[in-house]
Amino acid sequence: MSLKKPIILCIDDEKIILDSLQEQILNRLGARFDCEVAQSGEEGLELIDELRADGHDVAVIISDQLMPSMKGDQFLIAAHQKAPDAYKILLTGQATLDAVQNAINHARLYRYVMKPWREDDLMLTVEEAAEAYLQRIRLQLYMRLLRDINALTQKLSGEREINRLIEKYFESLVDTVGFASAKVLVEYPQQDIYLEGVAKVISAYNKRLQVEILQREADIERYTALRREIEGSIMQAMLEDSPHLLVAPIRLQQGGRELGHVVIERSEAVDFLREQREIQNTLQTLTSQLAISLENAALYHTILEQKKELEDSIRYAKRIQLALIPSPELIQYHLPESFILYLPKAVVSGDFYWFAEQQAGRYIYLAVVDCTGHGVPGAFMSVLVSNALAYAVNEMGITDVAAILQMVDIQVREKLQRQAQGETLKDGAEMIIVQLDRETGELCVAGSRRPLIYYRDGQRYEIPPTPRSIADDPELFKGVQFQGHRLTPKSGDMFFLFSDGYADQESVIRRRMGKNQFYELLDEIHGLPVEQQKRVLEQRFREWKGDLEQTDDILVVGFRYTFPTKTFNL
Repeated sequence: MSLKKPIILCIDDEKIILDSLQEQILNRLGARFDCEVAQSGEEGLELIDELRADGHDVAVIISDQLMPSMKGDQFLIAAHQKAPDAYKILLTGQATLDAVQNAINHARLYRYVMKPWREDDLMLTVEEAAEAYLQRIRLQLYMRLLRDINALTQKLSGEREINRLIEKYFESLVDTVGFASAKVLVEYPQQDIYLEGVAKVISAYNKRLQVEILQREADIERYTALRREIEGSIMQAMLEDSPHLLVAPIRLQQGGRELGHVVIERSEAVDFLREQREIQNTLQTLTSQLAISLENAALYHTILEQKKELEDSIRYAKRIQLALIPSPELIQYHLPESFILYLPKAVVSGDFYWFAEQQAGRYIYLAVVDCTGHGVPGAFMSVLVSNALAYAVNEMGITDVAAILQMVDIQVREKLQRQAQGETLKDGAEMIIVQLDRETGELCVAGSRRPLIYYRDGQRYEIPPTPRSIADDPELFKGVQFQGHRLTPKSGDMFFLFSDGYADQESVIRRRMGKNQFYELLDEIHGLPVEQQKRVLEQRFREWKGDLEQTDDILVVGFRYTFPTKTFNL
């Protein structure tokens, strides 16, 4: 849709009449329309082609009926093919009824005026036709504007980078409001945002812009000078009622606080198509969206900063947690044929493994612990349980594995109750702990809801746990004591300690793998070299999980018993 003034085209073979029509039209409608004339139908059709090629719309066509070579009704029918939206007026003194009817049917004749006409009557008809044309164009513009504003507000709302947001705002303004130049001032102290933007149209044909975004800290002198310019334009707009200088505040939705202003200077070429109120409303709509998007972008960057701080803290927590977990090399030194499959769901884990020596190396302890939850909550619980294990074994010197669990239970519940303040405790842990006696070659084990699985001569055996968790409500498990078990392993026996994460993993095939299928997998791999066991377990887990999210922390520890009986001497 052209932004040039639309044309009123007059066709008459008498030049004096054309000159008179042109003068009258320009006197009355020259602010919004240009007027062109032609002395024949053929010349008029050529002129329509030239005008359209030059970017002009033909709004009204006024034609005399009696002209040589081409009558007025014939010309209007031909002109209708080239400019169907133009309003057509036929001037006639001797036109037949058939000619008028022909123009009505085939050229959508708007009016016919009988000669001789009165100037006021003819001009009133032309003004009505011109206004009808403008109303139709305005309606088309308005419908397109609503569509464009909806698209542009979405375009603004999705932008999180501040400079690009200002650029998109300028692009939206030039598409909907139109301007020769625009300036934006944004000062948002709460988010440490101080910037100015300047846009100029360098190609009116394709609305190409030259945009500069200036940060206050980058060039304080230029920033201050531009700020004065913007403030001066705001003052000028307040003092002068100019349709070409528009101002809109950038106001937050919450609290109505102003972040700054936008000032646009429009060219006169577009004024004839748009009402000032509509232009101002469009400007304010897009500026309101800018304020919302600025607030969202600032909030987004705040969240990013907080997220980074949180991630840094979690990574630091991971380093702390890893410091509490023994190295695989230490465990392999004492248990040469062993592996650890450790796959936390998040950066930090609620599952952990624990190792200790006692009595100058006579006893070694290995535990697998599954704390309530995973991620950060689970990791905090893991610190409590790890400290409680260290207290029971290293400080108290307890050697009975059931008594170790009992002491861990007391320590963890006591620390949790200090924080619970009367609330029911929901945190706790499940664990399995084994003790290997290097002097006797015996293995002692106690479990809190976690069993010990071992294989001897290809046969699977399960040592069941005590059916209660660490830090369970003592009222619910009154009288239920942790039980220990003692056995004498044979060289080559394969032992597995594990949390419930592997068996609880979901897949697209079924809701969870389940204990039975997990045990069948252990049946399949227990005879393989330990490193191969680990690879198979991890591969099968990846295949089972597929593209689904990992359900829980995964921890499986396996070792093959190789201690010669009674070879350790104090």
